[in-house]
Amino acid sequence: MKLIRLIMNRMTLVLALILFLWSLAFYVNMSNRLYHIVDAGLQAFANNKISEYLISPEPSFSLLQDTTGVYTYTIVAVPDAYALANYGTSFRNQSEKSANGERAHQRNIRTIFQDRNEQYYQFSAWVSTADQEQFRHEALYWVVFLYLFLLSSIIAINYHIVEKNMRPLYHLLQWIDRFDVQKKPEPLDNPTRITEFQKLNQAVSLQFQRSAQLYVQQKEFVDNAAHEMQTPVAVCLNQAEQFLQRPDLTEGQMQEILKLQSTLRRLSRLQKDMLQLSRIENGAYTGLEEVNFVELFNETTHDLNEIFAYKDIRCRLEGESELKASAHPALCQLLVANLCRNAYVHTPQAGTLRIVWGNKDFSVCNTGPKALDSSHIFQRFYKDSSNPSSTGLGLSLCQAICQQYHWPITYSYKNGEHIFHVALCPHPNS
Repeated sequence: MKLIRLIMNRMTLVLALILFLWSLAFYVNMSNRLYHIVDAGLQAFANNKISEYLISPEPSFSLLQDTTGVYTYTIVAVPDAYALANYGTSFRNQSEKSANGERAHQRNIRTIFQDRNEQYYQFSAWVSTADQEQFRHEALYWVVFLYLFLLSSIIAINYHIVEKNMRPLYHLLQWIDRFDVQKKPEPLDNPTRITEFQKLNQAVSLQFQRSAQLYVQQKEFVDNAAHEMQTPVAVCLNQAEQFLQRPDLTEGQMQEILKLQSTLRRLSRLQKDMLQLSRIENGAYTGLEEVNFVELFNETTHDLNEIFAYKDIRCRLEGESELKASAHPALCQLLVANLCRNAYVHTPQAGTLRIVWGNKDFSVCNTGPKALDSSHIFQRFYKDSSNPSSTGLGLSLCQAICQQYHWPITYSYKNGEHIFHVALCPHPNS
């Protein structure tokens, strides 16, 4: 999620909550004020009518009512028990259906009083609140409109302000995306008056310049070291070959020279693997071509079948569709060769090796007695104890190649088979 979107989402949530609470408090307070005004009028009317009745009471009546004015009221005698149970003044809303089917909203006051003869009476009065209800509905409409208008306006203004102030950051991120250590970095032109962004520009620019310099130095060191190592190793191997040609060698001396020759060959392979790994991680392979993996499978297995013919391994290629991907041909060849060579080396005598592929992935499967440690198998210099001559970099090279193209590579062990699976398409989360 982008930073500006995260900021606006959180700001919108806070603003929406604050404005909602304000709108609710405003509407409730306004409604209470309307009821307070109506109740004050009802209370004054009730006090006036009760006073008039106490001054000049009607002779012996059971119900006194008036429905001609704005206020409709009744005065009715009530038993003492009822009066004591409901003594005091209360207000409430009433809603009655009129003859035409419409609802009539009224506000009612009810109060108990006592005359000189200690007779209890209940005074009730009603007043229509249709105008107040209409006003409340209109007020609710305008409160909702004001809430939405203020929320959208504040969000739009804040988004414009935040987006304008965050432009230097996004410009810096675009410059970082274009940065390539293999090319001469373009100067960072990102003027801003914000102090924090100025410091960030300086720090990022300086760090990336250092990275470019270190890349050049490391590349030169790796190339020079590779050439310097190749020469003495080749000389030692040549001398070992010459010693083996001498007729006066004893069997013990020959065995020692063969051990030395094996060690030198392993050192040579280690040097080549380390050089390849360094070049891959430094981005030395940048060209992209359409690579046919089916052809690589056929060529690689044909060569390895001749090398490992003594193990009598049954190799099967299982796939009907073509499998192509855009990548550097040398890296794809190295990936397939290392996976297949690893499978041949670790397949037991008269075992089975299968290469299975589909439209977007392939798997190299070989039989084996037990599963490998999946948590360490791709680590550098991790070696299976059953193959001490391994350099421990073959699978690390495979992982480095897959990481360069965002191809997920996984290992599993099912039904007595080691399975290395490579998906030739970027993972959704990569």
